[in-house]
Amino acid sequence: MSLTHPSGPGALRLMFPQWQGAAGPSTHQLLPGVDAHDTQLSIHLGPALLALMSPDHDGPTAYVPVSTDTSHEALATVDGIYARGAVVRQLREALRILRDAAPQSVVTFGGECSVSVAPFSHLASIYGDDLAVLWIDAHPDTGVPGDSYTGFRSMALAALAGEGDAGIVAELPALIPPAKILQVGLRQWKDEGIAVKERLGIRSVGITDTPDDSRRIQDWLAGTGATRVAVHINLDVLDRRDFTDTAGAATDGIRMADLARLVADVSGVAGIAGLTLTQHLPVELMRLGGLLRDLPL
Repeated sequence: MSLTHPSGPGALRLMFPQWQGAAGPSTHQLLPGVDAHDTQLSIHLGPALLALMSPDHDGPTAYVPVSTDTSHEALATVDGIYARGAVVRQLREALRILRDAAPQSVVTFGGECSVSVAPFSHLASIYGDDLAVLWIDAHPDTGVPGDSYTGFRSMALAALAGEGDAGIVAELPALIPPAKILQVGLRQWKDEGIAVKERLGIRSVGITDTPDDSRRIQDWLAGTGATRVAVHINLDVLDRRDFTDTAGAATDGIRMADLARLVADVSGVAGIAGLTLTQHLPVELMRLGGLLRDLPL
């Protein structure tokens, strides 16, 4: 099995276009000029485009069914989580798929960040303390219910560490100890989740633009004793000079070449058992879709 591109009979490509973990009103504001309904569903479209442009996969592919219902009832905030009903149903279905397929490695093309919760928990149930997590993201994702932002994507990493909504945490087959988690590229230090991150003692490394930064991550990974690693990549960590179809991109992010080098360097220390790509928002395609609906096609 290739360390940087998990494949083969024990691997699974998981298509999980969940968008409900991104709280609606704030998401609408990210894409001016795009219909509010289309803005939410742009997160749903992103994973299919990621898969289309990716190398051929020689293992099985599974699809998590995701509702596209944007009614007020479907998106109701319950227990401090936006669209909690849909989030929980889709989490359960993803876990069922993983349980039935029993993959040794998982590549996830996802909508928002909470799609990593099911595959990373599944991998933790297989590898236990032999699994570490790199969370490459501009945001900490360690929020909890009761925070002002109610999207579950901001709570994903906290849930994996056993914090937050007790019902959701109880659904997970295994948790990730905070000492086995490293955040990379974090630059939103004013998020409410920072308090939970610091209380749990989750360590972080900033923008990785030199080989020295990679060595710090390699040293941390070697120090955990883990021989497997799951890597979460939120595309909002990228520098806007390289990529713009994501949320909150800025010119102080990780360059694409540095991200590729980092993942390759990490694979020299531990086998990559999980790799997630999230938050591809194909803004221009959504605008084009609006035009196509207005034309007599």
